[in-house]
Amino acid sequence: MKKVTAGVLSTVVLGMGILAGCTNGNESAASQAKEPEVVTIKAQTAGAEITRVDNLVAASEKLNKELQDQGENIEVKVETNSFSGSWDDYAKQFMLAFQAKKEPDIYATGHENIGWLADGHYILSLDDLKKSKEYKDVVPTLWKAAEYKNHIWGALQDTEARPVFYNKDILKKLGWSDEQINSLPEKVKQGEFTLEDMTNLAEEAKSKGAAQFGIVHRPVEGPDFQALAYDFGGKVYDASANKIVFDKKAVAKQLNYYYEIAQEQLIPDNLTSIQWDNIHKMVVNGQTLFYYGGIWNVFNWSQGNFHDQLGKVDAKWVNEHFGMMLIPAAEKGGKPLTLSHPFVYTVSAHTKHPDLVKRLLELVADPELQADHAIKTAHLPVTKSGEENPDFKADITLGNVAYMSDYTTFLPNSNGFPKYSKAVFSAIQAVELGKKKPEEALKDLEVQLKNDLGDQLQIIE
Repeated sequence: MKKVTAGVLSTVVLGMGILAGCTNGNESAASQAKEPEVVTIKAQTAGAEITRVDNLVAASEKLNKELQDQGENIEVKVETNSFSGSWDDYAKQFMLAFQAKKEPDIYATGHENIGWLADGHYILSLDDLKKSKEYKDVVPTLWKAAEYKNHIWGALQDTEARPVFYNKDILKKLGWSDEQINSLPEKVKQGEFTLEDMTNLAEEAKSKGAAQFGIVHRPVEGPDFQALAYDFGGKVYDASANKIVFDKKAVAKQLNYYYEIAQEQLIPDNLTSIQWDNIHKMVVNGQTLFYYGGIWNVFNWSQGNFHDQLGKVDAKWVNEHFGMMLIPAAEKGGKPLTLSHPFVYTVSAHTKHPDLVKRLLELVADPELQADHAIKTAHLPVTKSGEENPDFKADITLGNVAYMSDYTTFLPNSNGFPKYSKAVFSAIQAVELGKKKPEEALKDLEVQLKNDLGDQLQIIE
C-alpha cells in the first residue's frame, strides 16, 4: 500500500472541507425553501350541480397564486363532497357533523336555511363580502336573500328564475301565429296578459282538445307556491319583527286559485302525489299548455329520458317547443313576478381559517366561474359581470331569462318558515283534492299556524 504524504493529506482534508461547506450551504438553502404549509378547506354541497364545489377548487388556484405573490408559505387545498339524499337529511347531516366538529368549512345551501343556521350559531356573518370588489356588481335585489337580522350570512353562489313554461305547439293548435306566441312574454311583462287570462287560455286549450291539461305545477312542497301569495299582494315575512306573516286576504286568494284550477279539471287528478319523473314527461310530451317550472328544468330534460320518442332533449329543442314567461300579474296593468331561490356558501363557525375561507369565497365570484356553472346547470349568475360573460349571453336559454332577476321575490330566511310552508302546502293539497273548500282550509290553516309558530306568527286580517 502506498503511503499518503502530508501534501496529499492536506489536499484531502481541504477537499473534505469544501464538500462539507457545500453540504451545509445546500442544507441551509433547503431549509429556506421549505415545503409550504398545506391548509385544507372542506366544502360540501348537495344535488347534481357539483360545479358549486368544483368552482371552489378552481378559485383556490388563484388564491394560492395570491399567497405566493405575498410571500406567504401556504398552499390551500379544497376537499369537496356532494351529499346525495333529501334536503332535510342534508341539513340534519350538517348539524350532526357540526356537533362532532367534523362539518365542512364551507356549506352550500339554499338561502332560506340562513335563519336556523345563524340562530343556532352554526355559521359566521359575512358582512365584508358586500364591500369587496368581487361582489360590487351583485344584482341588487339578490342581497336580500343573504340577509338576516341586518347581517349578511352567505356568499351568493347562483340564482335562478321560476318562469311559467308555455307550449308553443299547443298555442299553434289554438290558431296563434308565431308573432303572437313569441310576444307573449312581453305582454306578461307589461301587465297586459294576467293570471286570469292564463287560466282562461288553459281552459280553452283543454276544452278544444289541444292539451290534456291546462296547468301543471310541482307535485311536492316548495317555493313556487309562495309566488302566488306574492302575486296576490301578500306578505309572508316581517323582517323588522322577524315574524312569519299570515296574510289572510292574500292566502285566501292563493287557496281559491288552486281550488278553481282543480275544480275546472285544468290540473291532473292527484297532482300532489305524482312522481317528479312523470311531471317532466307530461311537460316535454306536450300534455299541458302551462307549467310552473324552473329554468334548471332545461338541464333536467337534457339528462333524463323523458320524451317518449326522443328520450333526452337539448336546450335547442326546448326553445323550439316552449316559451318562458314571468308569472302573470293578478290584475291588469300589475307587475308580474318570479321567485328565485339563490344558493349561498355559508362558513362554519368552527372553521380554523376564516380569512382564507372568506377570500376564497370572494375569488369564486369570478364571472367566468359563474358563467361556467350557470351554463352547465341552467342557473343565473349573481353579478352583472357574470351576466355579461359572452358565453352566458350566447346561451339560447339563459340569455333570454336573465331579465327576470329584476322581477324576482324570495322566501324568508326566518327559521319559522319551513313550518309555514308545509302547512300552506297541506292546505293547497286539501283544496285541490276537494277535501276542503278554501274558506274551511283557511280557518284550519290559521289554527295550525298559531299552534306551530306561536309568537313567531303575525296575522294580517
